[in-house]
Amino acid sequence: MESQVFSKVIVESENKIKSIVGFKQHRYLYKELQKTNNDFYVGIYGLRGIGKTVLLLQLASSTKKSLYVSADAVYLSNYSIYDIAEEAANRGYKNLFIDEIHTRTNWTADLKTLFDEGRIHIVFTGSSAANVKRGADLSRRVIMHELLPPSLREFLNIKLNAGAEKVSIHALFNESTRENIAVKYTKWLTYWQDYYRYGGVLYDAKVSFPKPVMSAIERIINVDLASVRQIDSAIVNDVYKMLYKIAKSGPYEMSYNNLADYVGVSVKTVINLVKDLEKVGLLKLVYPYKGGFRKEPKLYFRLPFRSAINESLGLATDIGVAREEFFANNVSLSGYVKTERGTKTPDFIVDGKTIEVDGTGKTNYQKADFLAIDDTDFIGNKIPLALFGFLY
Repeated sequence: MESQVFSKVIVESENKIKSIVGFKQHRYLYKELQKTNNDFYVGIYGLRGIGKTVLLLQLASSTKKSLYVSADAVYLSNYSIYDIAEEAANRGYKNLFIDEIHTRTNWTADLKTLFDEGRIHIVFTGSSAANVKRGADLSRRVIMHELLPPSLREFLNIKLNAGAEKVSIHALFNESTRENIAVKYTKWLTYWQDYYRYGGVLYDAKVSFPKPVMSAIERIINVDLASVRQIDSAIVNDVYKMLYKIAKSGPYEMSYNNLADYVGVSVKTVINLVKDLEKVGLLKLVYPYKGGFRKEPKLYFRLPFRSAINESLGLATDIGVAREEFFANNVSLSGYVKTERGTKTPDFIVDGKTIEVDGTGKTNYQKADFLAIDDTDFIGNKIPLALFGFLY
């Protein structure tokens, strides 16, 4: 690599790291990744716009002999990941932080060679979960981490400097500790609806909403989805029809059969599209309790895609759907979340406890261990819904 090109890499790295000095808040993965030893490379994948680049820069800033590089930089298009890393190692750098690695061809082969040579440690990010996870030959060399969309807690800390700490699911299940938590976070409990509408991403989605989010959806479909399956204009149209139908309907109202009838494609095509849309981060599937993967899941969106789609159509999202979707998105790290279908039963099972997501808690389902209610009441088996947004 020419000296002047690498000099530009150094300057760009220094400028990018300086640009995040004012970012005092960290995503939930930051501390865990700081503790990672150098026996393995580290990969971070997740949706666009949820803070992967800032996280990578914060890690670079706190690590000695580090260099940051964006793999999609035009001036580096003639150089492979191997070329860049080799030059960095030759210059004495011990840690290389690579953003958007999935934009490069042969990146898995380059990482494999670099790991086996053992001259430099690499941490990388990629937007397409399926694309980044595809490198099966890296399984013994790379530890992969999914960066989930920001929780309500992170949203409040980043946007409002709330200083809210994480709570455990077990603390919410205990009435005495739940009372302390509810009192402590009382002023934040009404923010969940704003978070539901705008808060699943960290770019300023509120300005000109829903345009920024709809633009993100378009890019996910045309770029990320295209990385996991072949697409053409007909498939893109089918995907949008599916997304619009799901957005306008409740999770219990959707089935593969009625989606297939609505879109005009086979059930098999719908199943494959739904799975691919989950891979690229648009949908979140929640499978029935004890149903394995042979029974149909509930279809939820990652936040804030449902609210954006509905607003683009001039529709309001049903409040009951919003409550369920908020819950399903925020309990992802708390245990295996599954639902029971058929007769009316508690909506979710988390860590062995059944939880009914309810509006006021006036309806007491005898089968539910807890009611997650859209209120501040924490007495008995009632848990304020918003508190589930503080789990990570």
